[in-house]
Amino acid sequence: MDKVKNKKTNKYVEGLKRGFQDIQTVSQEGNFKLFLKQFIAVLVVFLLFKYLSGVFSSKIQNYEGQMDALRVQQKNEQTYNSNKNLLLSLEPRFADISDKNEWLLTQIIDIFKSANLTPDIGAQSEDAGNPTYVKASISVNSAMEFNQLAELLASVENREEFVKVSRFQLEKNTDPNQVGLNKVSLSFNTVFPKEKIAKTLFKDYARLTAAQKDNNATKANSTAVGEGK
Repeated sequence: MDKVKNKKTNKYVEGLKRGFQDIQTVSQEGNFKLFLKQFIAVLVVFLLFKYLSGVFSSKIQNYEGQMDALRVQQKNEQTYNSNKNLLLSLEPRFADISDKNEWLLTQIIDIFKSANLTPDIGAQSEDAGNPTYVKASISVNSAMEFNQLAELLASVENREEFVKVSRFQLEKNTDPNQVGLNKVSLSFNTVFPKEKIAKTLFKDYARLTAAQKDNNATKANSTAVGEGK
């Protein structure tokens, strides 16, 4: 067995020696052309691969840059549309500055009328220190039960127009003729924008507000039908 292995090993060694000898002979004779075509072919393939790899890498980076730019643009567009819709939905809830002398008073009267309560309404105070809006406040006194107060506060919070109760004070009524009633003092607040900007900002303002009104009317009708059932 060892002799057989040694013979095979010797054949491999002899074959390698002959190969190196052939290369050496060709080199000595100056016949490099025998290897030139193969060498050039390998070199061309290598350089072509390297060039194409660089081109593809550059194109990929360019595409990735364009995709990043599109993502940023899309995000900015979504943010813009979100803010636009928010402004269009909130601004109509505020009264025009020209109505500031009677708007809040009218809202308070309507709130107490709906609750079947009699209000004692004070004078309106205003704060115009903010550059973008005027803050208005009116104090109101009334006598009511606990559940009436809760319902009144809930109606103010659910009101479409922007009216808020910023403070209320509750005191037990000791008058024997008004058993179960409480003396309640409330402060109603709102703000009047010094300028409404949506109409000047958006060219499609009229179309969007009309669609918004139609949508609100549809919701109101659906709610009324649901309550009627």
